[in-house]
Amino acid sequence: MKKLIFGIVILSAISACKKVEGDGGRASISGNVIVNEKLRINGVVTDTVTYSGAKEDLYIIYGDGDAMYDDKIEVSYDGSFKFEFLQPGTYTIFGYSKIFHPGNNVPNNDDDYNTLEVVSKTVTIGKKENADIGTITLTKN
Repeated sequence: MKKLIFGIVILSAISACKKVEGDGGRASISGNVIVNEKLRINGVVTDTVTYSGAKEDLYIIYGDGDAMYDDKIEVSYDGSFKFEFLQPGTYTIFGYSKIFHPGNNVPNNDDDYNTLEVVSKTVTIGKKENADIGTITLTKN
């Protein structure tokens, strides 16, 4: 009888645990990164090139109640990425575009500056799901 009660208590405790977003599951999120870069000569855009986002950093946020990233990966040589071994839930994948802002004094470029702008996609995945979020396009100009 004691073993039966002990077994019921253990099973109840295990089944009461709620899994939250994060590591330890069998789901994954994958996609590609491309970069659109504007080439400038003396502050004037002369051309725009597009290439795979090799070596770009991508970040993941577990759940939807947090603003800090939980993990970071470097995009592969061909622009592909994959976050693996995730629990079911909602995830936000993001990277940074680097935006150039010319200053007022063109001959003296001391007042030129860059800002980082977030490019993100949010996805909800289930157990053992392999979600492809498509292409994330980052801009560098």
